[in-house]
Amino acid sequence: MELDALNKYLEATQDHLGVEDQRYGGGFRAIVAHRSATDFLFDMLEGDDFQATEAMAFLGDSPLFPSATGKTPQEALQNLNAKLELLHTFEPSTSVKKWKAIRRFELKAQYDADPGEERDWYDVSWVDIVHDLKSSSLYYYEDSKAGCSDCEKRDLHALINFKYEGPFAGLLS
Repeated sequence: MELDALNKYLEATQDHLGVEDQRYGGGFRAIVAHRSATDFLFDMLEGDDFQATEAMAFLGDSPLFPSATGKTPQEALQNLNAKLELLHTFEPSTSVKKWKAIRRFELKAQYDADPGEERDWYDVSWVDIVHDLKSSSLYYYEDSKAGCSDCEKRDLHALINFKYEGPFAGLLS
């Protein structure tokens, strides 16, 4: 099984790859992200019915997030590889990491600014998006989604408002 994009992405980001049996719907889910993000998502997927449903809603609403499903672990990994291949280009790196992953999309949120100052933008990270999901509410994803804006939980806000156009429109199906 050739997983070239997944291998390069892991080498470029040093992120954590997790593959687990899905509690609902059968099959397997693969996620690659910072260890704290994968731990949180898999903990929620394995949690009670509310936690699992909210995690599945987040992943279902966020096709840009580096996660994929399949009937077998191999199929989930192949689907994740195909997604990473769509979302990134890879260039050899001269640093310690062998590869550099370059996004083919922009996912940006705005910094705060003082009155009269122009607001600037920053690249959103997956770990910060998952951090924005954390809420004491039983319906943590719905609560986080309702409470996000360009100045609160702004990383989640950027993902929710991403325009799935061009080559990324296929992620919605």
